[in-house]
Amino acid sequence: MKLKRPHKDDKIRMIFFSTGGSEIRQFDISLQRVVLFVFLASVTCAGIFMGSVTICDSLYQSKTAAPVDSKKLSNEVHHLETNIEKLNDKLVQLEEETEDLEVLVGLSSTDSSEIATDQAFNDEQDIVMASLPIDYDYQTEAMAEYLNSLEARINQALSTQGVIEDKFLQTERAIKRIPSIRPVQGGRITDKFGHRKDPFVERVKHHNGIDLSARYGTKVFAAASGVVEFTRIRYRLNRGYGRVVVINHKNGYKTLYGHLSKVLVKRGQKVERWDLIGLSGNTGRATGPHLHYEVWQNGHPENPENYILN
Repeated sequence: MKLKRPHKDDKIRMIFFSTGGSEIRQFDISLQRVVLFVFLASVTCAGIFMGSVTICDSLYQSKTAAPVDSKKLSNEVHHLETNIEKLNDKLVQLEEETEDLEVLVGLSSTDSSEIATDQAFNDEQDIVMASLPIDYDYQTEAMAEYLNSLEARINQALSTQGVIEDKFLQTERAIKRIPSIRPVQGGRITDKFGHRKDPFVERVKHHNGIDLSARYGTKVFAAASGVVEFTRIRYRLNRGYGRVVVINHKNGYKTLYGHLSKVLVKRGQKVERWDLIGLSGNTGRATGPHLHYEVWQNGHPENPENYILN
């Protein structure tokens, strides 16, 4: 029997019969329709399969990725909290040092009232940090507020230290202008400040300074910074202090250096503490080589011994 290739309009006949009866049914189905049905069924199954795979993959990724992101975020937040606490510890130390400096330079509470720290607000922020919730959005917001408070405290401390620095510079300038050294190195006090018996008239007179022993030509130094107000080169024998230098320290203090053998500065010249201003001698009314040294404050003589620190 020779088989023929089915024509495009050929049909497939399906016969259904029952083994227990004589009823027979038959159906004629177009081959083209069968092929189309199989194709559509295959495409549908493939689509359902691919969709299922995609959904399962998404569920798996979301299920596995979420814990990793949460853990990473938790670690980052913990690291940030640690850094914030370290910053707070350093800030507390800075504030304590600032308070010590305030006392050192004599800064009153009114001087720093405008830049005082709001301690109550800081305490409230500390409580917030100690009880941060699990909600990361709220947690990061709370940490941002806390960081803002730390930044404000840092700015306040820096502002206070700026005031302290100005006070310190003022104090430093004032200290530089206070007579505080022995004008001749190793000079022993041979005549003290106050009433004494004048060797020339043999009567008790007030001695406005002190006499320091010094060999002829010993270096004489400025006791503090200032401006040379007066110098005398020419002098009368056995009269007064002979060759003299007077320094105005611009803060109510003046110092006088007498009986010099040589003056090494000029009037109007600026000098600093330890600058060489002359050489000791016995000019004027003197019984021998020495330095006569006086300290005046606001027009009144002071005991130079109270100002010598070396």
